[in-house]
Formats: sequence, structure tokens, C-alpha cells
Amino acid sequence: MLKSAASAPIGFLGVDWGSIALVFVVALVAVVVIVSFYSLGLRLLAHGSPGGSENNGALKTTRDQRPLGATVGGFACIAVGVLGVLYGIYLVIPGFH
Repeated sequence: MLKSAASAPIGFLGVDWGSIALVFVVALVAVVVIVSFYSLGLRLLAHGSPGGSENNGALKTTRDQRPLGATVGGFACIAVGVLGVLYGIYLVIPGFH
């Protein structure tokens, strides 16, 4: 008698270890990408702020003007990180789809 595909064991202890490894790798890559975008956004937004490394750690009395590209890029990088987190929450909570 033939067994159905649903009752056949997939791997050791009936677990599909390849799928678990795939989920782990995808989650690890997603975490690295989200954290990288967030940290890059913070670095871009910190450009031109007082107390930077360009003045040997001493606080300046005047604030440098941050370039427009750094401001837009910083907020864009943080937005990408936030969207990645929100998409992850959307995927985890089944009531959203």
C-alpha cells in the first residue's frame, strides 16, 4: 500500500531542515540589511552636528549646516529600515492579510 505524501517523513524527526535553514538565512540577511540602512541613516543625519570627530571631540559653539543630500539620504535610509520592519510584522501577523 502506498503512503500519501502528507504522511511521509520529510527529514530527520519529520522536519524539513532545508526550509528551517532557508528561513534562518533570509532572516539573517533581512536583519543585516535593516540595521545597515538604519545605521547609515543615523550617520548621514549626524553629518554636520556639533561634537563630530572632525574637531577632535571638542564641542563647537556653532552648528554646521547639514547638506541637503545627507538630510534626504538619512531620512530615506531610516524610512527603508522602518518599511522593512513593518513588512516583517505584516508577514508574521496573519490578521493583516
